[in-house]
Amino acid sequence: MNTSIPQFKQRIRPAPRLLWGLLCVTAVYFSVAIGFGLAEKIQWVATMERVGLAILVGVFVVLMIDGLLLLRQPRVRIERECLGSAAVERWIEVSLHVRHDFTGARCVQLFDSVADDCDYEHLPATVQLMPGQISSVRYRLRINTRGPFVLAACTVSAPSPLGLWSGVYCAGEENVIKVFPDFSAISAYTLLAADNHESQIGIRRKPRRGEGLEFLQLREYRNGDSLRKVDWKATSRRQKLISKDYQDERDQNVVLLIDGGRRMRARDDKLSHFDHSLNAMLLVSYLALRQGDSVSVMNLGSTQRWVSPQKGVAAMKNILHAMYDLQAENTASDYVGAAEKLMHLQRKRSLVILVTNSRDEDVDDLLLASQLLKQRHLVLVANIREAVIDRVQQAEVGSFDDALMYAGMARYVAARDEAQKKINRQGVYAIDCMASELAVRVANSYLEI
Repeated sequence: MNTSIPQFKQRIRPAPRLLWGLLCVTAVYFSVAIGFGLAEKIQWVATMERVGLAILVGVFVVLMIDGLLLLRQPRVRIERECLGSAAVERWIEVSLHVRHDFTGARCVQLFDSVADDCDYEHLPATVQLMPGQISSVRYRLRINTRGPFVLAACTVSAPSPLGLWSGVYCAGEENVIKVFPDFSAISAYTLLAADNHESQIGIRRKPRRGEGLEFLQLREYRNGDSLRKVDWKATSRRQKLISKDYQDERDQNVVLLIDGGRRMRARDDKLSHFDHSLNAMLLVSYLALRQGDSVSVMNLGSTQRWVSPQKGVAAMKNILHAMYDLQAENTASDYVGAAEKLMHLQRKRSLVILVTNSRDEDVDDLLLASQLLKQRHLVLVANIREAVIDRVQQAEVGSFDDALMYAGMARYVAARDEAQKKINRQGVYAIDCMASELAVRVANSYLEI
């Protein structure tokens, strides 16, 4: 909650009551003028001039007095209470606490500085102010864009004592809300993983021959256990068969490389491809950290950011805070430059997962970057496919234009498939999927590798 209140210049505007009052005075004036005009004994023109002048002076005096009283009346003070962080496209509550020095009851209107692309409910809010009391009002806010979101000072509309004017000014300090990617998919995975039901969200563990080599625990022998798993020393001490449990080797290194180029700004739904890739990376980060691997994150773009290796599920907070405000830029992706920098930053052998949206004309640069990374690391390239490709291929061809569209798309898909084969022939793991499938496909590929 912020308490220091900056000063803002006050703007005075006519209130609806003033407009209605002027309309009523005008109506009365013309009614009297018509009445005088119907009376033959009175020189009504000269009389109406004097009456009109008197009314005009009276109205001006009243307006001046009410305006001066408005300028002299105390201003309210606003304290905003809200969360310091929120998930994108999730509703949050914001509270506005109003302090004042009025000696009588007043009614003011508040409108907070929400952006045009946000959704909100219960704004503007009308607040009844009572002497010696703090009034509060709440409204709901949904922020639709990731990154830092600034709530500037709140706009206050306070009426003058006679209600003929409205004083409009700003009060309160700004608040910055960190808007993170929606973590609900990972939260759902957390709950399912507790019961070993990863497959319910599409994540599967493929059976493998052999076992892990890292010792996990001792337990009682169960039917079907191999004799190689029996710990004979522990068996002799406890006088019953004791087996060893092993797990997959830990302390592996995973590097997540996110493309932030202009093609990642494409959208197939509400989220851009960059947002989908970021969500996928967060899910893989959680899986890797939960398995005991270390995770590093880097983005491609003019604004490059590097998150050094992190370990433990608690490190998800560090990754979120480091990457939440990144956005796709209107620049071309420099795969080779990013690979060179990554080779300098990450010298220990790792699994490098690159999520991108490439075209066949990008394949040469992508291959050069993959070959460079392969000198030290395992490489997985996840290529996002636009949903329009599948829609055009599945649509019925009913006209010549449809046939041209279908033929052009078929040629594009063939070139894309050939680029994918070139990547595979270089010994690089590669997947090609739509943005909506990306998170689960990348997670499954990580577990398989």
